[in-house]
Amino acid sequence: MKFSAAVPDLRELMAGTEVRIAKSVTAGMRDVTDGLKQDLRADVVRAGLGQRLANTWRGQTFPKTGESVEAAAYLSTNAPKLIDAFDRGFTITVRNRKFLAIPTPDAGVRQISVKRGAASTGYVLTPAAWERETGVKLRFVPTKTGGVLVADAFYRRQAARYQGRKSFRAIKEAGPAQGRSFVVIFVLVKQAKLRKRLDVEAIAKAWAERVPSAIAAKWVA
Repeated sequence: MKFSAAVPDLRELMAGTEVRIAKSVTAGMRDVTDGLKQDLRADVVRAGLGQRLANTWRGQTFPKTGESVEAAAYLSTNAPKLIDAFDRGFTITVRNRKFLAIPTPDAGVRQISVKRGAASTGYVLTPAAWERETGVKLRFVPTKTGGVLVADAFYRRQAARYQGRKSFRAIKEAGPAQGRSFVVIFVLVKQAKLRKRLDVEAIAKAWAERVPSAIAAKWVA
């Protein structure tokens, strides 16, 4: 009695396995790209820096089409200097005897909108813009650390419900409010420290550790 057995084409088997590996690696890396991007965006929002800055995080998986056993995730931001400053912490220093003007809650808003066609862009509130928008002249009062810009007390703080808006009209009163002679609108300083508010490295490291499980979850036998 004789037996015969056909030897399978090993190259074909290996090719099929490689295709499955490529699919699982690519699908897993796409999940990693999306997950890392969402966590980086959430970190920015959690730090109180706003959805607009959060949305500057963008993710891509390479290759963009098809599958590869060498698929990779790539994350970048359209605002690298801002992200880096809040990730490391940064000290802003001015020169030539100038000051940084930091608006107080009594300024009414911290940012104003400027419309250009259909688009609307925001700018940090400046003393000149505040004076232009309110029609109220600011007065400089020197301090040991710099100074303050104040308005006479007939300009009062806006209601809390208006604090988030980006444009405003001055709210004026006929006379001094509860005996106050002025309201501090801007604080002037020579330098300001941006504390570390983001942790890009820790988030990226956490997702790097999830890569094997992300690929395994996409494996099809």
